[in-house]
Amino acid sequence: MSINYKINEYMNAYTELWPFSGAVVVSDKGKVIFNESYGMANIEHSVRNTIKTKYKIASLTKQITCMGIMILKEMELLSTEDSIKKFFPDYAEFDERITIHHLMTHTSGLYNDFSVIDPYLIMGKCLLTQKEIFHLFKDMPLEFEPGEGWSYCFFGYYLLGVIIERVSGKSYIQFIKDNIFDPLGMNNSGIDDYREILHDKASGYFSSGDKLICSEIDTMSAFSAGALYSTITDMLLWDEALYSEKLISKETMKEIFTPYKEGYGYGWVIDSYLNRKRVRHSGGGNGFNHQFHRYMDDKVTILVLSNYGFSNSISINENIAKIVFGDEYPMPSKPKEYNLDLNVYDSNYAGIYEEEYFKYEFKRDKDKLYFIQEDKWIMPIYPISETIFHHTWIDKEYTFQKDEDGKVYFDGIKKRKN
Repeated sequence: MSINYKINEYMNAYTELWPFSGAVVVSDKGKVIFNESYGMANIEHSVRNTIKTKYKIASLTKQITCMGIMILKEMELLSTEDSIKKFFPDYAEFDERITIHHLMTHTSGLYNDFSVIDPYLIMGKCLLTQKEIFHLFKDMPLEFEPGEGWSYCFFGYYLLGVIIERVSGKSYIQFIKDNIFDPLGMNNSGIDDYREILHDKASGYFSSGDKLICSEIDTMSAFSAGALYSTITDMLLWDEALYSEKLISKETMKEIFTPYKEGYGYGWVIDSYLNRKRVRHSGGGNGFNHQFHRYMDDKVTILVLSNYGFSNSISINENIAKIVFGDEYPMPSKPKEYNLDLNVYDSNYAGIYEEEYFKYEFKRDKDKLYFIQEDKWIMPIYPISETIFHHTWIDKEYTFQKDEDGKVYFDGIKKRKN
């Protein structure tokens, strides 16, 4: 059986068992060996996903932002070791020790976005200006000394977009268009401007209870950290360019894919999977969930784009990788229910888990188990072991942990005392 046949068989089984909407594309040495779209781009208007569908790519934006910075570096208009104070003399609050390199590698020490606000939930509703966003972050203390730690940071990547604008004299999207999208023929990529009439644009969806719900988020305020949109065809053009010198030199490309702290490069995670070097990134939130994985030595790329924010895109991507590389892979299946004593659930797991801006409340209605996320989204679950639960109708597991003192944690958050 061909690889295409096996992937198609896997995806057919998966979509019969779990809801999935989006696209899956696999490229091997520049040749597309699998390319299929699933589900609806817009459920309300019965519009299907196709190769023309434009997806909000969320944090996949970061790799493109880093490319913009490195293009400016090759133009000798900046250095990755430049202090951000060079570009923001009007903001005395910024620490002069923070460099562009720190911003791109999430090692700046700037407050992690979720420590201040949820950028998608808050900014997506308010559509904040640059000045308003700067005001949210500029006075926050550093989480750690620049270069000494690692924390995924929305604001750092927002600043990179502003640096591109201040150095180039163009808007962020105009610079990206002139120097990346147009040279590569990425004619169906751009920035998600809610005011623009954009044909073939996918809507994003979440789940709550037993139904799908619309995403209420606009990503325009996410700017250079997560506001771009693209298609699977354009993303393949982007992927192919990363093997060439169409945009930057091989030496500069090597800098982008060098792992720094926590294996993070310039907009990419560098790791290994199936004993193969892999560069990857996710893009999620706002009703979308993506996984872009590139096996550079093998010239194999697997891209999963989904306009369901709950899609288990990483599992799909990694199982397809097993198919491509001839490893054993599991066919999709629904875990069997474990016979958990409801008294154990009530005493051990039911309750509130809360920290900063995250909150989960686990509850029970007779024999129906569920939790409420952020006082908003209802997630029905069932036990598949003593400590692991599964969503009743989407492909998602939830695990509880206990520490040495017997305290219970969910998603790293300790259960609140009654």
